[in-house]
Amino acid sequence: MFDLEEDKLLSEIRGRGARRILIQLPDGLKNEGTRIAGLVREKTGADVFVSAVPAWGACDLSLDAATRLKADLLVHYGHNEFLRDASNGVPVVYIPAKSNHDILRVVKQAISLLQGKSIGLATTIQHLHKLPDATKLLETKGFNVYRPGRGPWAHETGQVLGCDYFGLRRIQSQVDSFLIVGSYFHGLGAALSVEKPTILADPYDGTVKVLDQDRDRIARQRYAMVDKARRADRFGIIVSTKPGQSNPQIALSILKQVEEVGKKAVILYADEIVPQKLLDFTDIDVFVDTACPRLALDDPERFPKPIITRDEIMVAIGAWTWEQLLERGLVRL
Repeated sequence: MFDLEEDKLLSEIRGRGARRILIQLPDGLKNEGTRIAGLVREKTGADVFVSAVPAWGACDLSLDAATRLKADLLVHYGHNEFLRDASNGVPVVYIPAKSNHDILRVVKQAISLLQGKSIGLATTIQHLHKLPDATKLLETKGFNVYRPGRGPWAHETGQVLGCDYFGLRRIQSQVDSFLIVGSYFHGLGAALSVEKPTILADPYDGTVKVLDQDRDRIARQRYAMVDKARRADRFGIIVSTKPGQSNPQIALSILKQVEEVGKKAVILYADEIVPQKLLDFTDIDVFVDTACPRLALDDPERFPKPIITRDEIMVAIGAWTWEQLLERGLVRL
């Protein structure tokens, strides 16, 4: 159901004269790794390594692994370019893995749920090539369709990322509701970033859903988490080693502001921000996530202590109000 562009892959390898390749696949495509590696070896004679670690996005390039392997090329599937000129000398080929799923069926299903006649329409890189057809369908039904422009990290018109919904916020005043084509992960992120009704059309499971109640539920959860942080004394500020998520200067700034209000803090450095790696920090009351904001927002119950975002800590220490945070959107990298 996905176009893995094998011809492009082979052409890039031959054109660059690459002899050692690291292929990085998201979890949903890892079962293609054996076949792709065999194809590359057969057609080019190159040595191929397939990464077995999670790949959460183009912010999560396996550059260190490629360097240790002395790879000539890193092939990253499932996303388009995230950071400009951040490959540390390792050439990177991005192959988005365009989806062959039919999106028009779920867009038709979503029409009855849309509010108003002006619609903000967006999707992920996998379905972006089909967005013109969805736009045309909605326009034939009498809707005015607006697609978001590029954001800081979403480099294509109409595209959203799990951490970049800036384009949606920019067109929010022009639309009555939003329609997001993709998975629940991206739909929920959109809902948490805007204030208008948000509908998800999921081509993977063929369902449509209004996400407003989900937004309200998570907003209540986040308020409770921030309230706990207000009463906390010791904070662990997490910095990620991932190239597109590493924000040491932001962590240092937060450390200074936390200490200025009389609380204690330490900066923690981690490759994967998972509960198991935080269990031994028993003296810490609250963790602050400066990496991907979705880590704190989506599954906070997995962590041994409360975990908040780099924006939420500003509310906890009194630098912002809760209302100011909501105006900025809960998801903001």
